[in-house]
Parts: sequence; C-alpha cells; structure tokens
Amino acid sequence: MSEPEQLQRPLRLHPASWLFGVAGLLKQMLLPLIAMLVLGQKDAQWVLWAMPAMLALTLRSVLRARAFRYTVTASELLVREGVLDHSLRHIPLARIQNITQRQEFLHRIFGVTELRLTSAAGGKPEAVMKVLSLAAAAQLEALLRGGAHAQDGHEEADARPRLLLAMPMREVLLLGLSSNRGKLMVAAAFGAVMQSQALRSRAMQWSQGPVDALTRSFNADLQSHAWLHLAALSLGLLLLSLVILQLLSAAMALVKFHNFKLEQQGERLLSTSGLTAQTRAAVRLPRLQRWELSSSWLQRRLNRCQLSVTVAGQGDHKNEEEKFARFKELAPLATPAQAQALLRLCLPQLDWQTLSWQPLAEATLRRRLLGQARWLAPLWLAAIASNLAVDAIALPWPVLLWPMAVFSALLLGAMLLHARAWQGFAAYARSGDLLLYRSGVFTQRWVIVSTAKLQSLRLYSSGLDRVFGLQHLQASTHGGPSGSGLARALDIPCLPANEAALLRASLWLKLTAMAAPNGLNASLRAPDRVGNQAPAGT
Repeated sequence: MSEPEQLQRPLRLHPASWLFGVAGLLKQMLLPLIAMLVLGQKDAQWVLWAMPAMLALTLRSVLRARAFRYTVTASELLVREGVLDHSLRHIPLARIQNITQRQEFLHRIFGVTELRLTSAAGGKPEAVMKVLSLAAAAQLEALLRGGAHAQDGHEEADARPRLLLAMPMREVLLLGLSSNRGKLMVAAAFGAVMQSQALRSRAMQWSQGPVDALTRSFNADLQSHAWLHLAALSLGLLLLSLVILQLLSAAMALVKFHNFKLEQQGERLLSTSGLTAQTRAAVRLPRLQRWELSSSWLQRRLNRCQLSVTVAGQGDHKNEEEKFARFKELAPLATPAQAQALLRLCLPQLDWQTLSWQPLAEATLRRRLLGQARWLAPLWLAAIASNLAVDAIALPWPVLLWPMAVFSALLLGAMLLHARAWQGFAAYARSGDLLLYRSGVFTQRWVIVSTAKLQSLRLYSSGLDRVFGLQHLQASTHGGPSGSGLARALDIPCLPANEAALLRASLWLKLTAMAAPNGLNASLRAPDRVGNQAPAGT
C-alpha cells in the first residue's frame, strides 16, 4: 500500500484495547474493594449488586474501543470517538509538539503501548491513543513528526538519538538513598490513614503489640535505671527507622528511574525511564523555560546534584493520568560536570564561570531571624499558661519557664547560624537574557529562567518586609502556574525596594522590546506598563 493511501486509511486501536479499559476501571476500584473486603462487612451479597455495574462498564469500554478511529493526512490528524455521541477532531500536525509513550506491565505482556499527543499550549492532551501496537505507535509517530516538521519548515534528521546521560543501577539506588522520597510516602500514608476511622482502628490494632512491648521495655529500664540499655534501645530504633525509610526511598527511585536515559535527536530531548511502567517523553529545546539545579547536603558529599526543567504549557496537572506525560527530569542524579554539560546544551549563552552574583540586602539576616523567631511566641504563651496551671497547685513559678528559656536560647542560636548561612549563599545574577537565583543551606538550589519566556512580573512585600524596606521580585512564565509562591517560576526575596524596582523595570523593558513590533516605542511605554503590571503587594 502506498504512503498516501496509508495516510488516508482510518485506523483502529489494538484489538485488546478493551481489556486495558477494564483494567483501568479495576485499578480505580482496587482501593475501595480492598477497604470493603478488609474493613467492611463480611456479607458477600454486595458482589451480586456490583456485577451488573461491572458488566455495563465493561460493555462500554468495548464499544468505545471499537468506535475509536484515527486518520493521518498530509496536514492534520483526524480523531473520531464516541459511542452514542460521536465527535470528530481535526488536529493540525504543526500543533502537535510532544509525543509521549507509556508501557505498564500489562502493556509489555501484550506488546502494546499508550500514546499521548500534546500541544505547545499544554493542559489536556490533544489526543490519547489508549492502546496501540509498538509497530503502529512507531509508524504513527514517524508520520506525525514528518508532517509537523514539513509544515513548520524545520528539517530534523532521522538519525539515531545521541545519548546524553544514562543512570546505571548504582546511581539510581544512590538517588533513592540520598533523597527523602520514603519520608514523603510515609507522611502521605499517615495522612490517608488518619482520614478514615476504620483505617485508624485497624492500624491501632496492628501496632498495639509492638507498642506495648516497647512500652514495657522502656518502663523496665526507667525503673531499674538501666540508662545505657535505654539509650542503646532508643538509638537502635532511630537507626532502624532511618534505614527503613531510606530503603523505601531507594525502592521508589528504582521503580521510577530504572534504566533512565536522556537522548538528543535534533532539537528534541528524549527521556526514557521506569521499571513497572516505562515512560518515554520528548520535548523540544525551545520549549524549556525554567531550569533548577539542586543538591542536598548528602549529595554534595557524594559530588552529585539534580537538574530539573519546566516545559512551557505544562503547568500543574491535577489529573493523575496526565502527570506521566510531563517532561521534568533532565538529570535525576548526576555529577556537577554532567549537569553543567546539559546546561550548556540547553543554554549556550550561559557562562557559569563569569557570572557576577549580587548579594541580597544587608537587612536579610535580621528579616529572616525575626521572621523565624516570631514563632516562639505561641510556645511562650503555652509555657506561661502551663505555669499558671501548676501555680494553682502550689508549685514554684519558674518550674516550666527555665526549661523554656534554655530551649529558646538554643533555638535562637540555631536560627542565627541558619540565617547567616542562608544570607551568605543567597544571591542573584544576570547573564544576557537569563536571570539566575540561588538559595538554601542544607539543600542548595540554583534557579534559571529565560527573560524571553517570562509572562508577568510582580513586586510583593509583607508587613515585616516593609519594616526593613525589602521587597520580593516574583515572575511567572508562559503557560505556567501563577497562583502560590511555590508555583511561581522565580521568587527573589529580600531585595532593597529601589533595587527591586530597577530590576523589575529593566526586565520589563526587555520583555516589551522582544514582544512589541516596534522595540523603541515599546521601551518608551515600558515604565507605565511596569507600574501597572507589578503593584507592590500587601
């Protein structure tokens, strides 16, 4: 069959696609079913009531898979879906920017994959091919990329991808052992258990035996004054907990980043990783708009760091099914030299050695110290209230205030050391159209954004900031989230008010000069637009 006829012929999904639809339904119902079996009533009559619903959902999955059609023409992709309500989508090939594949364990057994097509606008995928054979997915990807590059005028060679970074098993395990993934998972599981009365009761029953045994051991040591045994037991429990958490982190890193590879093909970056679910994501270099280089205290001891990126239009996907298509990690764990090489590939204009880092305001130390120390006030109020309570039973007044005073002095000393270290490292720099900011003490981060990708600039100052004459410079990028401070592309705190205003005006002048057809007129109008765009917060 000739290529024009092949392009025009409607194609279907894999014949086993309905099976994956049923598996997806069962996966969503897995936790409720387990809760019903373990914590619910033992009567099995509910299974009879659930069977008709499961049969109806299975029939719906089969019909939807059979009704799905797609056609690739010379200029667009046609997607037809729906059982009762039919829809026909016309997607221009030039609009398709990312093609992502994912293979879970069941996909590998049947030799199929899931394909997602996203555009530069991000958000919901343009099309989702739930189940395709590997040959059909490769053929469709080649047709889509060929048509898209023909329309864009880009010539991308079909040469084999060039390997940029590969993580062997040792590096993957090292990533897990040097990260906090296990602690985050335990915290999430604890939050899920606390929200359910039945789960809390069952967790209390399961942990009652070990807790009672430990309680008896501690009480026996306290009564017999076996301080050495008590200290050894406490230290052993602490070390055992840390070992379990780090092993859990290593297992999570192995599941997510097993056989991680980063490759380059023309202007595209290709990322492949995963143990149980293998994901293959791609992104074009011009779509990268934010880079973050981070290194924890332990990773610096091991001469390692992490490099992540933000892609234009990705934002924050609330739908769990869409998160896998995100291209986020350039280097989950790498040496500083490898990370610098990747940054030079993405940002040729960046010369790290010649950067002129500008420190933050001199009042940064007092601002951070006072901002942290204010949280001691509730502790002192609680201590005073406790003393009032014990005073009612004729105990000496300073019985709780002296320990509180010692604790506050030690905590203030630690806060002072932390604030000094943070101020000594925090700084910002500019290199051409790049803006950089570094911060952190135990975990140090370097954030890089491209001025051309900025969408909004904002000056913010809290009441405590205004006392010291400081302001934050906050920036959001194209298609990125702009809600909370954690979601912004860049947030430089503790800048002198006049320096923050000048930096904002300089950045906005460059933005308007890039965006406006007449750069000179845009520059002349920039000061007014800057003032309207970025009011100081309260």
